[in-house]
Amino acid sequence: MKKDIVLEEFQETLPFHFKDLVLLQKVFVHRSFLNEKDASTLKAKESYERLEFLGDAVLSNIVSHLLYDKYPDADEGELTRLRAKLVNRQALANIARGLNLNDYVLLGKGERSGGGSENPMILAGVFEALVAAIYFELGFKITFSYMEMLFSPLIDTATAHEPGHFDYKPRLQELSQRIFKEAPAYRLVKEEGPPHKKTFDLEVVIKGEVFGRGSAAKKKDAEQLAAEEALKKLEAREKEGI
Repeated sequence: MKKDIVLEEFQETLPFHFKDLVLLQKVFVHRSFLNEKDASTLKAKESYERLEFLGDAVLSNIVSHLLYDKYPDADEGELTRLRAKLVNRQALANIARGLNLNDYVLLGKGERSGGGSENPMILAGVFEALVAAIYFELGFKITFSYMEMLFSPLIDTATAHEPGHFDYKPRLQELSQRIFKEAPAYRLVKEEGPPHKKTFDLEVVIKGEVFGRGSAAKKKDAEQLAAEEALKKLEAREKEGI
């Protein structure tokens, strides 16, 4: 069967092997595909959404563990904000592209024609579903090792230029007051996703200009990401004397 051949092709890119091909197939089934006539040939009869729910929890656990070990002096707030920087829709979509998951996701015709295979929400969901599938098939230890391999370089990159803490909002507030004599304002641009998996898109505005944007599962974490981006822009402007 062609879909089985595709799954075997994907397995060649992994450092382990799935025996349960139905479970692996489910990772790539978007609910829009279940309405297509080709769906009748699938052995997996549901989308990846339930796997995504579990994968989100497993991934959060693993990344939290990695950060806890790597930064013994960081407090809960700092660790939470750094986790939000690593585990968010865009970051997970980038990892999914790096694993070529977009080449295997099964979408309905409308979703595919609308660019669904590059949709960050879909790609992040597929990646989290893969995490859950690895957890089911091979257990937590192997899942942890694989996620550690994927995320350790990202953690190093994310913190390479940090001054030792990750609380960007107070630093932005201070710099904004110094440059503009005005505090930054945070506004919600978009809120989407089911109740158990909300995503908040926010932006930070100073004197009517958008300086930064952030997206995360919690508003305060999205604000930190937006503040980080804004802080970098303002520091560059101050350095250039603009």
